Amino acid sequence: MKKKVLALILAMSTASGLIAGCGSSTTSETTTSDDAATAESTTETATADAESGEVPTIKIAYNIMFPATDEEAIEEAINKIMVEKAGAKIDFVGVEFANIQTQYNLMLTGGDNTVDLFNSFWYTTESNLVANGQVMELDDLLASDGQGILDIYSGDMADYLDCGKINGKQYGIPCVYAFECENLYEVKKEDSDAANIDWSSVTDLDSLTDAMVAMKEANPDHYYVPGSTDPYWVPKSIDYLGDTNYLGVLLDPVNSTTVENYYESDYFKDFLEHVKVWKEKDLISPDPLSNTNPTLMNILAGVAHGTPGYNWDAQAGIEATSKQNNMEMVGTAITEPLATTGEVTTYMWHMSTFCTNPQAAMRVLNVMYTDPEVAQLCANGIEGLDYVLNDEGKMEYPNENGLSGIGWGAASMAFWPNVTLCPSWSYEDDNQYDLMASKRDSAQKSKALGFQFDSTPVADQMTACANVVAQYYNPIMLGETDIDKALPEFQEALKTAGIDEIIAEKQKQLDAWLASK
Repeated sequence: MKKKVLALILAMSTASGLIAGCGSSTTSETTTSDDAATAESTTETATADAESGEVPTIKIAYNIMFPATDEEAIEEAINKIMVEKAGAKIDFVGVEFANIQTQYNLMLTGGDNTVDLFNSFWYTTESNLVANGQVMELDDLLASDGQGILDIYSGDMADYLDCGKINGKQYGIPCVYAFECENLYEVKKEDSDAANIDWSSVTDLDSLTDAMVAMKEANPDHYYVPGSTDPYWVPKSIDYLGDTNYLGVLLDPVNSTTVENYYESDYFKDFLEHVKVWKEKDLISPDPLSNTNPTLMNILAGVAHGTPGYNWDAQAGIEATSKQNNMEMVGTAITEPLATTGEVTTYMWHMSTFCTNPQAAMRVLNVMYTDPEVAQLCANGIEGLDYVLNDEGKMEYPNENGLSGIGWGAASMAFWPNVTLCPSWSYEDDNQYDLMASKRDSAQKSKALGFQFDSTPVADQMTACANVVAQYYNPIMLGETDIDKALPEFQEALKTAGIDEIIAEKQKQLDAWLASK
């Protein structure tokens, strides 16, 4: 399906920088020469399929961030490799950001529109996918046709692959990336300069609030928190156990395995005290409940001039935002890096339950994870069209408009299976992925890293609580209601909907998982 859709101008997430560019590869994250026998066996299988005339087509969903006018040319280039190495062809199926929920719901229910492989980013959690019967178990397929993937996730990397397991069964494969994250804040440099902000002194929400107030005083018509129904804040110093409704979290994940009520925590209450100040000082852009745009799009559209976000490294993310969108941004990290299952599973590849040729689909996925040329085509498109190489062999955009001036989402890095196989962008360090691996290794890790919650036993309570969150959360986080009055109502509604049962079930499963290790 060659669907060319004009999508919303969007970075890979509200993270404002999780579209981090490809960097030099690290040998610990790629297939080694020890895989030769397995690779030869897989190639023989693929060749046999091709010679028999039966070359299946594997449909792969991808999220469109910009006009994907180069999709057909990229497919053609990839298929020259896939037929030889996987005995299959691929067909990209574009999904508009604004319609992600609707389109994926249709694609994962069977029928003519079904896709075979997809990344759950922006759609839903793996726990929900499993509970809804939308994804296939992958253990046997990895053993038979995904040896290259298993080789990547061996040794010290094995814990990260385990993050894709629920009840001991593999349902998702993480994209090869940093697996740790920190909250950040970034803003247009001109606004920062007008207020003489020293970002080295901004280290937490208190000092960030002071900086935003100072910028507002220097730039009265500007806003520094994007008001939108798309969350501007995802807490990265806690472990929300992969549940973005925060229905039971670890508030001190490095030291404690006690599952607690986020919405009754001092963390949440303290954050809301800052929201009150932001609202009072007119830092949040107006009409937030009627704005559905992600945070970075609000910056590009001039609705706001700064935004919170998150990235594996704050400065790397801020630099990427600047170069990809042709604007000068500055800022800082405001939490310490932490590795959690939620970070690992943010970008996960899955196989649809309705895939009719799972073996071929796994061979395709194996090539996407291990072949540098395919990794480059997926992540960055075609040389000359979507990027050019400078004299140093590093990538640059072919025109001054960055992502908006090309026909593919080049530099939509973390979304694709393994961008560590790609060359660097000109604004990145030559050893970008060595730095990423080093930071991953040195970051603090949650005691629940590798744990995935199975929501099936409390499915009704999860649905009821999600509805409560949908009603209260955004108005409270945006200061569009009386927080002191609404928060107790929110907390009580969650109690009625069953949050205590969810927390108890999470604790029970976490304790069992910890005991089994």
